Amino acid sequence: MLKSVSTAFVFAVALAFAAIAFNPSPAAAQDLAGAQADIEALLVQYADDPDGLEAAIEEYVTNSEDPELAAQAIVAVAAGLPANSDLKIALGRGLGAAIAVIALTNPTAATNMQALAAASGDETLVAAVSAGSSDKTASIEQNAGGGYEGAGDEDETPEEPASAT
Repeated sequence: MLKSVSTAFVFAVALAFAAIAFNPSPAAAQDLAGAQADIEALLVQYADDPDGLEAAIEEYVTNSEDPELAAQAIVAVAAGLPANSDLKIALGRGLGAAIAVIALTNPTAATNMQALAAASGDETLVAAVSAGSSDKTASIEQNAGGGYEGAGDEDETPEEPASAT
């Protein structure tokens, strides 16, 4: 009898934890709704400027207290846009660029954000995230290496030796 009681207790505890894990708290749902509202406001603001939207999304996500939540909001908003929409592509590219920046300091969050985009099943969004991430990674690597071809080739030897006095 003790075995069946402990089994029932373990099962009940497991169910309680599962309910907590899979049902976001009202505060978390409210945070997601707020993030989605922010993304939708950026969509309106940059409706005629996909490049501006891309930069704004990158900045929004990289400066977010919870970049994974911001990514979740972007994926949700992008789902409501037509396939191959310039704005959907800008959302994805901006998210991808933010993922590349965040990966420098928090690879786990970056991986989770990439997985969120992939889980959406939206081929246009996934391709845009990948392209934005690749472009930003290349830019970061170029800037870390001097920023232009020939960097470091200059001869820094003074023309005249320094005097002893």
